[in-house]
Amino acid sequence: MSRLIAGGVRVTLRQLWTPLYVLWLRLRMAIWGTSAFEHAVFHCPPWLALGILKALGVPVGEGIDFHGRLHLHGTYDLRGKLRIGAWCHIGPGVTLDLSAPILLEDRCTLSLHSTILTHEDVGYSPLRESAFPTRSQSVTVETGAYIGAGATLLMGVRVGRCAVVGAGALVREDVPPYTVVAGVPARVIRQLDRQVHPLE
Repeated sequence: MSRLIAGGVRVTLRQLWTPLYVLWLRLRMAIWGTSAFEHAVFHCPPWLALGILKALGVPVGEGIDFHGRLHLHGTYDLRGKLRIGAWCHIGPGVTLDLSAPILLEDRCTLSLHSTILTHEDVGYSPLRESAFPTRSQSVTVETGAYIGAGATLLMGVRVGRCAVVGAGALVREDVPPYTVVAGVPARVIRQLDRQVHPLE
């Protein structure tokens, strides 16, 4: 009984604290810009970081398993840049580059320290004028896909439905549905049986 009461008090306090913190964060953002937002999302406890994302207009589905320590980049304009589906798992230390939109569909997994990059920019290097102009493209992780620990998805990639990206892989091209890829750069190592691994 005491656990139920303590849990109820905790939930109530969180519900009261989140809007107050968001108000304070908006003031900080008015002074220091989006770096204050990125700092808050990374350093706040998971329940508060998730509340911040929702309060600032990020669509988040129900049942998300969010472990915090989320690195965000390119948050100067959040409108339409990030969408998180229902029942997703986002492990600790994940990095999301929001220079272009990222879509995480339902029931997908981003394991700890995985990275999604949506832009390429060599800064002030002379390479910018010839070989590597600044570019950005969206990334989509489709329903049921699994991104292993430490894997990196580069800009423009679409990871298909129920596909698997092995730990530490570097994905430069689209991953077809029900396909397992691994390595640097990532290559197909296995096909999954859609009937054995159904997604309803």
